[in-house]
Amino acid sequence: MLLRRIQPGESRDFDAWIRTRHYRRCVPPGAVLRLEFVEDGKRLGAMMWGRPEARLLESDADHVLELTRMVFETSKEFLSRSLSNARHYIRKWFPQIRLLLTYADPEQGHDGAVYKADGWASFGKTTNKPGGWKNREGRHDACGHPKIRFLRTP
Repeated sequence: MLLRRIQPGESRDFDAWIRTRHYRRCVPPGAVLRLEFVEDGKRLGAMMWGRPEARLLESDADHVLELTRMVFETSKEFLSRSLSNARHYIRKWFPQIRLLLTYADPEQGHDGAVYKADGWASFGKTTNKPGGWKNREGRHDACGHPKIRFLRTP
């Protein structure tokens, strides 16, 4: 399957599409970039990119983007190809970005294979965070279990 078009997504429809398909059933606030992957007028997948939440990266937040949501209704091979297309888009339209960050959730059966296929490097696991955040309506508790961190240059 060849990708016909990658384009910025519109927020309300885009967020609702991700919310209904992502296992967390929510979208994080503050998306910097929404990308949708379209073929023959049909959305095959979507990615949300935002500023990093990791406190260690706050001082360099203008140069880092975190992949906060990725939902595709296609094969895993298409996902890693789409990551490559997204990186190309970010290099072209966000030249100040020097680092990409994302996490895989082993409790959901995600081992990061799609990231590895696109050349992302595993950079350890996050620490266990008990508790969560519920300070706004519609938010769910943050996952408190460790996730696998992946890094890549655009």
